[in-house]
Amino acid sequence: MLVPICFTFLGLMILLTGIKILRDGLEKFTGSYFQLVLQRFTATTARGFISGILATSILQSSTALTVMAISFVDAGLLSFQNTFGLILGSNIGSTVTPQLLSLPLKDFAIWLVPPGFLGFWLLKGKIKFFCYALAGLGLMFFSLSVLESAMIPLASTSYFQERLLHLNSSYLESIVAGTVLSAALHSSSATAGLVMVLTERGWLDLPTSLAFIFGANIGTCFTALIVSAFTSRSAQWVALFHVFVNVFGVLMFYPLLDPLTEMIRFLGGSLSRQIANGHTIFNILSSLMVLPLLPYISRLLARSR
Repeated sequence: MLVPICFTFLGLMILLTGIKILRDGLEKFTGSYFQLVLQRFTATTARGFISGILATSILQSSTALTVMAISFVDAGLLSFQNTFGLILGSNIGSTVTPQLLSLPLKDFAIWLVPPGFLGFWLLKGKIKFFCYALAGLGLMFFSLSVLESAMIPLASTSYFQERLLHLNSSYLESIVAGTVLSAALHSSSATAGLVMVLTERGWLDLPTSLAFIFGANIGTCFTALIVSAFTSRSAQWVALFHVFVNVFGVLMFYPLLDPLTEMIRFLGGSLSRQIANGHTIFNILSSLMVLPLLPYISRLLARSR
């Protein structure tokens, strides 16, 4: 029992490391462009929204972008109103990593790792950071194979089967579990990767997996909340707005979980692709629903200062 648990932990660490290497490589490959996006292209809600999508696609983390936005607001470089479109865009940009993880590449993506690291060590200029990002991508896919191998003996235990059966019968508890797991891992993408493995093996059904993903979107807000505790009130509103967007999305989609599941099944693809599509649809629609409310939210918060 101890060995598969250790390998599960190892798989999660490889996944988190791969995500971080991919993010660092892309960040350095693009230079300081995403910081310029934050500071220069948030003058309007629409521009901030698009900037949030692009910047998070580079950073591979809505948490990283939110923390950066909090820091800029706390330093007076941005107004809290200008970050709201950015936060909505970041939720959409965060769907890139789960979409990558859903690709059928885990059997041979490990071969990206050696040339990726060799290119990083031997090459010069920005291309070396592109190679570094490729190595991170390879590690991400390799981690899914490690997790799958570790989960097989775990799933044969009566306790594990009982817990999964319980989760499959309770969407609400699955949302809570997804929230806690994402908060602990500081990554909704890592949670999505783990859920994909569990679903592909038949240990979670599709609607339960989507409920996990709903919770993961809430859990990814906790890091920014902790950081904002030591900042100004305006910066704290940025973190609270991030929580509001994701909680609002869960409240809107929770009653529609079964129809959403049927729609995703209709779109087809592997189970991993269906989970990634559910994550993408959830984030796009919840962000678009909040977008028209931004002027009213900004005015309400401005009056309470």
